[in-house]
Amino acid sequence: MNAPAAHSPAAIEARHPVEAGGPVCGYARAIAVLVLALGVLGAVPGITSNYSQMGFYYSEADLFGLFRTSAVVIGLQVLFGLTVLAFSGSPRQAHKVVTWVALAYLSAGLGGAGLVVNASRTDLPVNVASNWLHLGLFVVILAGAWRTRRKHVEELGVF
Repeated sequence: MNAPAAHSPAAIEARHPVEAGGPVCGYARAIAVLVLALGVLGAVPGITSNYSQMGFYYSEADLFGLFRTSAVVIGLQVLFGLTVLAFSGSPRQAHKVVTWVALAYLSAGLGGAGLVVNASRTDLPVNVASNWLHLGLFVVILAGAWRTRRKHVEELGVF
């Protein structure tokens, strides 16, 4: 089998194994911790108000008394966090998975906004604060992903 070309991403990662993870992987791990924390905190009575009103889909429970949550939302947060953590070892994989999680938050924010405006009662845990949280997470996560990708390219010359 031939050795990788001197300027290929694989060759650069082989020469710089510590830096190969770099800022992109570190950022992905930070996002994984944030998303996991949101999921775990949603399952803690006291941090989540109206905990006894939590349902599988529809729920009256609110994380920090503000953001509507349910068992499905908690499960998705934990799943997203674990997925980002699992793919945070490679810069390209970490960047992709963080971007996809950001897009999932965008769809949750926009979809929830449409439900809040157009439905008298939804069977999903949505409210205005949750929608703004999801849209804010989208912006922050995506902006950070692109910033750390650019920093990675500046440091190693390739992505």
